[in-house]
Amino acid sequence: MSLKNDLNDVLHDIFEGQKEVALFVVSGKYYYVVDDKENYCIDVGMEYKAYIDSGDMNADLYDEAVANFRSSIPVLDVNTFSQYVDAGSVIEFSVEDMRGFFHFGYSPEYLLEIYRHVGAIVSNDAEGRLDELGKLRMRLPKFFIDLDNKVLRHTDWDRAHEDYATLGWDAKASSDFDKLIPAENKYWVVNDMDFWILYS
Repeated sequence: MSLKNDLNDVLHDIFEGQKEVALFVVSGKYYYVVDDKENYCIDVGMEYKAYIDSGDMNADLYDEAVANFRSSIPVLDVNTFSQYVDAGSVIEFSVEDMRGFFHFGYSPEYLLEIYRHVGAIVSNDAEGRLDELGKLRMRLPKFFIDLDNKVLRHTDWDRAHEDYATLGWDAKASSDFDKLIPAENKYWVVNDMDFWILYS
């Protein structure tokens, strides 16, 4: 399959809410992956125990559910990451691929115009073009998962992923994780225009 077809499929899945972009840090290396956001759970055992406590899951199903989650990888850590990436649901992209993904379908002129428009919105000088801005924002990473230093950040505001990170994790919902990412890995910076402003 070509990269263009991959990007079309990924964009479709993201716009349909089936997949999300995450940036992982493992052994000092940065990995961009696209997967179902459920699979970005650090410890599914904690999540399923919460379901049992709330009455949303039968306790008898716990062991089987944990064993079958994420290709039998209940805990995501530095030791299980390569197994997770090799699982069938994960698509891994290089930073260069992600730059292409961010630009895909947009001309340089459009990106310049939309960047200026977002700046005007932030300054209260323009009305939002919510549909256009939302589609571009969906191309930003929604998850930052540093398995080396046990840091989780996400912008999946409707779900408390931080509640299912094991003891010792620094986990929270926050859009400020761009500060944790080196400049060379920020694929959303185009000609010195930092499109992280879309989270403003």
